[in-house]
Amino acid sequence: MRFYRRFTKRQYMCLWFFLILFFVFYVEFYLYLSNTLSWLKPKCGNRNNCTNILLVADPQVLGERKEMFSFVTPFSIADSDFFLKKTYSWAYRFAEPDVVIFLGDLMDEGSIARDEEFFAYARRIYNVFMDSSPTAVKHIWLPGDNDVGGEEFDGITDQKMKRFHRAFPQPELIVHKNITFFKINRLILSIPVFKEKRDFYDTSKIFIGLSHLPLIFLPSPFVEKVFRKMLPQVLFTAHEHKSMIVITDALIRQDSQIIPVTPDNNKIYEYPLGSTDMYEFIIPTCSYRMGTDKIGYGFAVLEQNEIRYTVLWSPSRFTQLYYYSIFTCFNLLCVCFCYYCKSSKKRFSRT
Repeated sequence: MRFYRRFTKRQYMCLWFFLILFFVFYVEFYLYLSNTLSWLKPKCGNRNNCTNILLVADPQVLGERKEMFSFVTPFSIADSDFFLKKTYSWAYRFAEPDVVIFLGDLMDEGSIARDEEFFAYARRIYNVFMDSSPTAVKHIWLPGDNDVGGEEFDGITDQKMKRFHRAFPQPELIVHKNITFFKINRLILSIPVFKEKRDFYDTSKIFIGLSHLPLIFLPSPFVEKVFRKMLPQVLFTAHEHKSMIVITDALIRQDSQIIPVTPDNNKIYEYPLGSTDMYEFIIPTCSYRMGTDKIGYGFAVLEQNEIRYTVLWSPSRFTQLYYYSIFTCFNLLCVCFCYYCKSSKKRFSRT
C-alpha cells in the first residue's frame, strides 16, 4: 500500500511537470508560430532583382531608472529583451532580408544615460538583434530622440551624437545595388551632402530617405528642403508608434493621403516608383512597452520600379503574461488544496 501511494504521487508530479512544459511550449512557441500564419509575403518575380527590407522601429530597450518599482526592473528588462529577440527572430526568418533598418529610439533611456550605461544598452541591442545575423546583410542604424535627446527638456548635444555614432558607426549614405539609402536627422536638421543631379522619375537609381521623425506626415521648411535637394521616391520613418502610409505628389506636395495600417486591415500594399507620387511608410513600434498592442515589424520588397509593403504583426505579450498569471494562480491553488487535504488527513488520523 505504501508503494502504491509513492507511485501515485510520482505520477502526479510527472503530470504536473509535463503540464507546465506543455503550457510554456504553447505560450513561447505555438502562439508565435500560429501568429506567423497571418503574415503576408510580398511576391518577388526574380529574387536576384528583389531587395527585401526589414524595418525595426522604436524597440526602446528598457533602462534601469524609469520603472516605478525598482525591484521589478531586472525582470522587466529580461522579459522585454526576450520578447524583442523572439519576435525579431521570427520576423527575420520570414522576411529573409537583404537590408535591416533600425529607425531610431533604440533605447528608452539612452539620452539620459551616463556613458557606461549607454554602451551597456548598446551591447544589449547588439545581443537582441545581431546575435545570429549573417554578415552579408546590411544593417542601418538611425538615432532617435530617446537615444540622443530632443524629448521634452532633454536637449541634444554633440557628445550624445558622438557616442551614438561610436556605438553604431556608419556613413550617412549607404548604397545597396541600385538603391541609395540616406539618413535624415530632423532632430538637428541634418541631411547628407549630395551634389549629383537627381531625376525623380528615373527608377534605375532609387533614393530612399530614412528618418526617425515623420516627414510628409509633419511638414516643415526643413522637410521641404529635404525633398527639394534629395527627391526621394520612398521614405521610411517611425516615432509615432503606429503604422500608416502617407502619399503625396512629389513635386507639388500640397495635399497628402493617409492610409492607416492595422492588424484588421493588413494587406500587401503595392505602389509604382517614379510616377508622380512620393510614399512615406511609418513603421509601428516593435516593443510591447509603448502603450499599444498593435506592434510589429515593417517588411518591404523593392523590385525594379515597384515597392510592396506589409507589416509583420507581433502577438500580444500582455496576453501571454495574463496566461502566465492565470496558470500560476491555478497551480498555487492546487498546491494549497493538496496541502490542506494532507493536513486534514493527518488531523483525522490522530483523532
